[in-house]
Amino acid sequence: MNKILRSPVVALAAPFLMAGLASPAMAQSDPRISGFFALGALSTPEYQGSSDQTVGPLVAGRLAYDTYYIETATLAGGFGVRANVLPWSGIEAGPVLGQRRGRSDVENATVKLLGNIDDSTIAGAFMRLPFSDVLTRHDEAAIEVEYHADVSSNSTGNLLFFGGSYGFAATERLWLGAIALASYASDSYNQTFFGVTQAGAAASGLPVYKAGGGIRDVGLTLTADYTISGGWGVTGVVSLRRLLGDAADSPIVSREGDKNQLSFGLGLSYSF
Repeated sequence: MNKILRSPVVALAAPFLMAGLASPAMAQSDPRISGFFALGALSTPEYQGSSDQTVGPLVAGRLAYDTYYIETATLAGGFGVRANVLPWSGIEAGPVLGQRRGRSDVENATVKLLGNIDDSTIAGAFMRLPFSDVLTRHDEAAIEVEYHADVSSNSTGNLLFFGGSYGFAATERLWLGAIALASYASDSYNQTFFGVTQAGAAASGLPVYKAGGGIRDVGLTLTADYTISGGWGVTGVVSLRRLLGDAADSPIVSREGDKNQLSFGLGLSYSF
């Protein structure tokens, strides 16, 4: 069994979507080389704290050689790429690059009056500790942390993700995974996405709100990959995040949105 796309973040954004997807390995000329891609549709909250959903593409991919790999995915909060640059099997770590989704053209008439938040570029790093054959011969658990910093001129702040995952082969064709994650947001991040300035309050009618840093959310992601034939399969993912602290108390969420953030997607996958 070849575990593929196990990462919960690149986060994504939080993490989502590289979240425990996996697929049986196919016979190949060089067993050190493996890969995976998935293409489908992904429904996510329109913006952080929104009660409205938007549908976009689900795109995920991974290419590995021995212990090295590069993986990418569309996420609830944008798009991300990360790579393991370590030669050892017991630890994975490397750089992260991506795009953090802002807030624009929203359906909610009140939140729209707060103004747009531009997309931004993020850079960071991750570390992951995998453990194989934990409960069965064909399973894998892992703990990991990942850090994202806004390196663009938007200065939307920083995020730290931490959590654990578990996946196993339910049958020869079906791989199931679960990931529990939490994220810590800086003052500037929470103020950007959940704060209401005096100008924003005057325009929207919402109260002025200053959001401080802290635990932004906790979440659980469930994934499944079913192989149909010849490496082709169907991939599904469901993720529920609950906003906490200053993020949940923001009038953007408590008055105009929802602290429970649901994402789900379905796609066609191929592994080799």
